[in-house]
Amino acid sequence: PPLSRAAPILSTPDVIVSPPLTDINKLLGKMVKSIAENTRLFVRWMNGTCIETPAQPVGEDEEPVVFSFYPDVIANGDVIKLMYTLTHKIQHVFGRINKYLDVFRRSDSLWKKDKKTTLEKFAQKNPSCIQYDKELQVKRKIVMEVSAMPAEKDLDFVRITVGSLVREVVDHAQRWIQEICRHLHASVRQNLLDMNEYIFEFSSNMDQEPESLEELKYVLNVIAEVRNKSMDMELDYTDVEERYRTLRMYAYKIPEDEAEMVDLLRTRWEQLLAKARLRDKALTTVKRKFTKVTQDQVRDFATKAVDIQADFHDNGPGAPGINMEEGLDRLETYTQGLAEHQRQREELVNAQKLFNMPIQSYPELTDVEQTLKKLQAIYDLYKEQRDAKESWSGTLWSELDQTLLERGMEAFEARLKAMPRQHGAEIKNDRRTMNPYKLLEEAILGFLDSLPLIVNLKSEALRDRHWKKLMEITGIQFDMNPKTFTLGKLFSMQLEKFSEQIADITSAATKELNLEKGINDIADTWRITRFEVAKYYKGGTERGFVLKSTDDIQLTLEDQMMNLSSMSSSRFVGPFLEQTQKWEKLMSTIAEVIEVWMKVQSKWMYLEAIFVGSEDIRLQLPEEAKRFDRIHTTFKKIMSDTNKNPSVLEACTADGRLEALQGLLQQLEECQKSLSDYLETKRTAFPRFYFLSDDELLSILGTSDPTSVQEHMLKLFDNTAALKFDRSGGKVLGMVSSEKEAFDFQQVQTTEGAVETWLLSVESEMMRTLNRMHKEGTFFYAESERVEWLGKQLGMIGNTACQIWWTWECEDVFSRVRAGGKTAMKDYAQKCSNQLDRLIQEVQVVTEKLITKKINTLIIIDLHARDIIDSFVRDSILDAREFAWESQLRFYWDRDEDDVRINQCSGSFLYGYEYQGLSGRLVITPLTDRCYMTMTQALSYRLGTAPAGPAGTGKTETVKDLAKAMALQCVVFNCGEGLDYKAMGTIFSGLVQCGAWGCFDEFNRIPV
Repeated sequence: PPLSRAAPILSTPDVIVSPPLTDINKLLGKMVKSIAENTRLFVRWMNGTCIETPAQPVGEDEEPVVFSFYPDVIANGDVIKLMYTLTHKIQHVFGRINKYLDVFRRSDSLWKKDKKTTLEKFAQKNPSCIQYDKELQVKRKIVMEVSAMPAEKDLDFVRITVGSLVREVVDHAQRWIQEICRHLHASVRQNLLDMNEYIFEFSSNMDQEPESLEELKYVLNVIAEVRNKSMDMELDYTDVEERYRTLRMYAYKIPEDEAEMVDLLRTRWEQLLAKARLRDKALTTVKRKFTKVTQDQVRDFATKAVDIQADFHDNGPGAPGINMEEGLDRLETYTQGLAEHQRQREELVNAQKLFNMPIQSYPELTDVEQTLKKLQAIYDLYKEQRDAKESWSGTLWSELDQTLLERGMEAFEARLKAMPRQHGAEIKNDRRTMNPYKLLEEAILGFLDSLPLIVNLKSEALRDRHWKKLMEITGIQFDMNPKTFTLGKLFSMQLEKFSEQIADITSAATKELNLEKGINDIADTWRITRFEVAKYYKGGTERGFVLKSTDDIQLTLEDQMMNLSSMSSSRFVGPFLEQTQKWEKLMSTIAEVIEVWMKVQSKWMYLEAIFVGSEDIRLQLPEEAKRFDRIHTTFKKIMSDTNKNPSVLEACTADGRLEALQGLLQQLEECQKSLSDYLETKRTAFPRFYFLSDDELLSILGTSDPTSVQEHMLKLFDNTAALKFDRSGGKVLGMVSSEKEAFDFQQVQTTEGAVETWLLSVESEMMRTLNRMHKEGTFFYAESERVEWLGKQLGMIGNTACQIWWTWECEDVFSRVRAGGKTAMKDYAQKCSNQLDRLIQEVQVVTEKLITKKINTLIIIDLHARDIIDSFVRDSILDAREFAWESQLRFYWDRDEDDVRINQCSGSFLYGYEYQGLSGRLVITPLTDRCYMTMTQALSYRLGTAPAGPAGTGKTETVKDLAKAMALQCVVFNCGEGLDYKAMGTIFSGLVQCGAWGCFDEFNRIPV
């Protein structure tokens, strides 16, 4: 027997089990668990006895522990496996129960769907009898399947009782069947009644005895209609019979009268067909009589059709000489008449069919009908465009939407062009339609031609002066009040007659509007254009206000001056001539003021730093300082006003602004000229000042601090980075090179007096000291170890002294050779090699940077010297008079002059004593030797040289290297467009006065 019982019930919208399977599952789970729990009752015995183990206390608040077999049972693998198997089996059974109940759940549409709503939607689709039967079969199948299920079923340990559920499901299905049958009955009942009524009515009409042709036609029509509907009626009553058969099959209760009607429906219709055949034979004699009458009527109507056609051609709506409005009236009249004639024709055709006569055609009437259709299309289009135009006429001019007119007329034009395609090309040339078609075409195209004129007149460019001119041309006066002026008044002007004049007016108005907008744009631009004013600081101190860049303003100015120029040349400028001329004058004034203003500001900023920021300059130029003070006050006042109101238009057109700025510019130029003359006197006193810019020179002259020259020393001297001052700055102790090599003057120079004076004495002392140091260095060269000696000397002294001694030693070798020493040159070549090796060894161990640079430079010179001696040995150069020796750059200490002299070929030069520091030398190649020789020969003839060659080949560096060798100042200038004749004059003035060389790099870039 089963362990439990469950009864599924229908609880809309689902099928549920009572009690719920979850409750059964919980109960069974407790049962399984209790089996294991019962083992707690079996208490363990004490070890070695049969006495139960007493409960063991654990704590005061906890229950004592009882040792039972439960922990062993619950941990036993077989027990665990059995419990798992039992649980799995329970779940499996529950799955089978749910699967069994799915048979009922599949029919849930019976109670979930609303019968009324569902079947009403189904009925709206007008389903056939087969579709109704299909739905009924589905429901009956559910009844049969569910009814066949047993009331109880055992699924393992659960007994399922479904009797109640089966009854509920069957009840729902039966109600669906009855409801479907009700809708099926409702769909067929009215058809049954209508068919019975139809049979009765036709039977009664066939019983009439005709006394006239009309009555005969009626009876014959009834007979013909019965015959014609035979096939349709057979299909209809068959469908009605099938539907009632379906209702009976599903036991739907049908009223007895309806059941009788259905059963007799087929018989009654067959009887009606037989009656129609007999009645038709009975009327044969009467039909002959009325056939003759019909023939006479057809002949008369054919004659009448010819007359109708002729009258239509002569007097119809397409007749020539009539206007469109009259044609509309005639169209209505002839349309009504044609309808009556067509009715008569239809009656005659029906009579001919009844009497089996040949059907008479009436081509004249057909022609009138077809022509009338074409005319109807023409006049319909005319009427639509006329009505549209009338509706547009009431539109106020101020509210006119021109796109509405354009779209409307374009649509009418498209329909007009489509007529030949829709109604035949002859519509344009047929004399019956040609006149109204042409009138319609003229009306539409004429209005279309006037549309551009209306659109042009709607332009915002038109002003009162243009409307007055239009009134003069058309001769029609009207009030332009926007509240009363309508489009109809404009239509009355017949604008198409004045198209050229209107086009000229609107074109001129558009051009004038562009000019007006252009002038207004200019006015708007300058109304909002502002100067950018910023505070001007110098040395951290606020000095006033200045204008920022005016490039954008000047670009705007140029563009608008070009626009104004083109406006002035336009033939439409008349109404705006005065404004145009006014703005041209203002633009010219603004441009001139800004140009002068920026020049004044530039010169003021330059001179302000000199006259305001330097008391020394003010003391040396007192008159110019007073003049600049006046300029300074005036300019600051102008800039202060501009800062308060930075409007460009107001600032530039203020009373006397241009004259004030021009006056300031003239005074500033006079101050600058005085300053330039002052600087020229300083440069003349100390020519090296020519190599400084005005600002750099002023930074020296504008202060009493002698150390201010430090930052400019590399421009004043070749490689002198700084002067050595004492702590007070009142004395110059010596010089420091860029490489931090330094030497002290033999005689300390004071910095008293003008800067150009003590700088000139510094220059002289540099040369005296270096001359003395060269003499001492050359003297001690022979008495000291070479490397040790080099460490004690300045770099330039080491280089020069070594070259002096090399020259002397070479000529000494030549003397020994003449005296018979055949190996003297080879021996000297070996000595040069040994000296070079010694330097190379030393440079590898020396750590001091300055000595390393000295040795590196001397290695370059010694390498060249060794190569020259090797070439002498190779080429047997054994006489000092040979060109190979004469062409070398040879250094001598001239005892008569007590100075260093440099000879090369026919050229002879004194040493310059320009301090060179440790600037290094170029590697001397045969090409370098040739360049040296070319330059020295040119200098001996008081000429310059112009080395030529590709970029980066060392032209400039070779010139500078020769200057270093001769201890001359060499100033390099990068030539460009900014180097004009004035700048060149200044450079040459400085070069010739201080005896320096000038090297003009990229000389070909100077514009000629």
